[in-house]
Amino acid sequence: MKIIDKYLFKSFARLYLIILGSFVSIFLVIEFFEKWSRFFSEEPAFWNVVSYFILRIPYIVVLSSPVAILLAGLFLMQYMGKHNETVAIRSAGISIKRMSVPLFAFGFLVTILLFVFGDTVMPWAEDTRVYIERVKIKKQKKSDIRVRSNIQYKDDKNRLYYIGFLDGYKNKIKNIDISIFNNDNHIITKIQAEHGIWEADSTGSGKEMKLTFYNGYIREFDDNQLIFYTNFEEQYFDDIHVQPQDLVKSTKKPDEMTVFELHEYIERLRRIGEKHQKELVELNLKLAYPFVNVIMILFCIPLATLSKRGKSRGISFVIAIAICFLYISMVRFGQSLGYNELLSPVMAAWFANIIFGTIGLIGLFKTAT
Repeated sequence: MKIIDKYLFKSFARLYLIILGSFVSIFLVIEFFEKWSRFFSEEPAFWNVVSYFILRIPYIVVLSSPVAILLAGLFLMQYMGKHNETVAIRSAGISIKRMSVPLFAFGFLVTILLFVFGDTVMPWAEDTRVYIERVKIKKQKKSDIRVRSNIQYKDDKNRLYYIGFLDGYKNKIKNIDISIFNNDNHIITKIQAEHGIWEADSTGSGKEMKLTFYNGYIREFDDNQLIFYTNFEEQYFDDIHVQPQDLVKSTKKPDEMTVFELHEYIERLRRIGEKHQKELVELNLKLAYPFVNVIMILFCIPLATLSKRGKSRGISFVIAIAICFLYISMVRFGQSLGYNELLSPVMAAWFANIIFGTIGLIGLFKTAT
């Protein structure tokens, strides 16, 4: 069995890498022609263009891996069936379910690798790619990337900032909520304001701007009980030194964060009483999506049985592509249900996996019998 397992594992891995490499190449060629006119009108440096497309590869790999897994398994089963290898294996007393073990082993390996890869390399690559496109190729200034909304920021004094909108061009923020905590992580002060404006501090060195808040109120707490409340029309706080560039740096989208960054971000939202349903869905999706690489293997053998006749090979290929698109649609559907709180974040994230995993298992067992 070890020889057969190694043969199946290596054959499957080789086909997977070939198909995945083909998808990456096709995607890069398509995007190259889409970006060609816009990029080269700016006369960018050659290395910046090359770097942009290299940094696009991690995203394409994570996105197209499930399709590559399914097609690799399908082509392997078709090849073995065409050369009567499956007949020889089964005549040796090896069942189809046992024969699929190396495929699932490879699928679990890909799942683990892509989870780590998608949580470490991909966010960094996408962030760097966007920077190269905007700053290096399109010649935008760093300060041009300064219009943001729904910002969460934590300073070095354990204060949490929620900013509804940042206009970095006018140095203005709106819908401000600042929560100050004690050493036991209990809120002791809450500052809310309609808007705030940064102005040059004439008394300082000029490196730091002064932030003034307008139309707000201050609440103080002791053991979660309100003990003080006051309104203000205009207020400056000596110990708040947050600057526009601090908020720009903190404005990653959930899909650009790692699992740990997103978990910390959700904890911040919890502590200031903000809604975090969408973020919880995204966190669970990061955990659930890599498992599609295992689920797609369940469909390989049932689809291969459709391809015993040459005329059916094209049909099984079309079905395989359709399955992948249906899976993505189901992921988005579950995500939408989760966003709207119709499903729990965990169920919303695993919704597509549960449905397709169940269908795949039924198909596998029916084929095996």
